[in-house]
Amino acid sequence: MRIELEKMKKPIGTRESPARSCKDLFHGHPQLKDGYYWVDPNLGMTDDAVKVFCSMSTGGETCVYPDVHASKMPNIPWRKSGDGWYSSLRGGFKITYDSVGPVQMTFLRLLSEEAHQNFTYTCINSVAWYDNNARNYDLALKLLGDNDDEFSAMRNKPNVEMDGCRLRKSEEKTIFNLRTKQLSQLPVVDFFPSDYGSPHQAFGFEVGPVCYK
Repeated sequence: MRIELEKMKKPIGTRESPARSCKDLFHGHPQLKDGYYWVDPNLGMTDDAVKVFCSMSTGGETCVYPDVHASKMPNIPWRKSGDGWYSSLRGGFKITYDSVGPVQMTFLRLLSEEAHQNFTYTCINSVAWYDNNARNYDLALKLLGDNDDEFSAMRNKPNVEMDGCRLRKSEEKTIFNLRTKQLSQLPVVDFFPSDYGSPHQAFGFEVGPVCYK
């Protein structure tokens, strides 16, 4: 009984003893290393606990990875179709996070102060952000947040850590870093590419985890 009470007071991050968040786990057990642990943000029955990556080295950030089938795509010569959003292209899809689900994601946001996520656009002869030839951002990607807010060159401007696609040369990549205190803006669920559809053009992408701190 004492052990069970101890688990309730100081959860250890297992399926049977999930913490509310990685931050709680970090405060209870600061010696824990980065890795996968179980959390239960809504503190209901432990049967809806979810497995997340805890970044203990950054103070206990709770990181949720996108579903494997929706997390990356190699460079492909896409054709333009639909309304332009990636999910409406033939073969495109929404970026999903079903392993955590909307309820636990909502509670995780309530427990957090800031969220951040990386989105990498891989390109062959395709501009992602700045167009070096035209010297403007007219072909810049738009990223769609979970609450339908857009991150673009016009609003909610993301930090671009690396912009290899700006020269429209052979295989390169552009890395977007999104950081916000409006927690419902993340995770990224879709994106709007502009510079593709011509011969010798292709693009792909890789979505990083959304981390709450």
